[in-house]
Amino acid sequence: MKNGIYSLIFRSDGEDFGGGILVVKDDLVNGGDSIYSYKGFIEEDRLILNLAKHNMDSHSLFGNLGVLKLNLVFHDDTQGYILKGNIENIQTVPLLVYAKFIGDLIEL
Repeated sequence: MKNGIYSLIFRSDGEDFGGGILVVKDDLVNGGDSIYSYKGFIEEDRLILNLAKHNMDSHSLFGNLGVLKLNLVFHDDTQGYILKGNIENIQTVPLLVYAKFIGDLIEL
């Protein structure tokens, strides 16, 4: 994935269930949303993303799990990337994530 800032839309079984922001810098990623913080890395066409729940009062499609690991394969799209995969150890929840490029990173 190209370095930059991305707006994420998460889908499963044809339904949108959340959105967030992802920042990519030299194959390292960070981000978050109103329920989870994200951190991870990119290997070739795979994004390994660890989610840590910071808002325990909010309901999540993932239930009450405090820590999740997403394994996603991505390919280019006209506005950014499309990522497909699942939650590690929960293969029954297919994920589709749209990552729209929304900005460059500042270079010092």
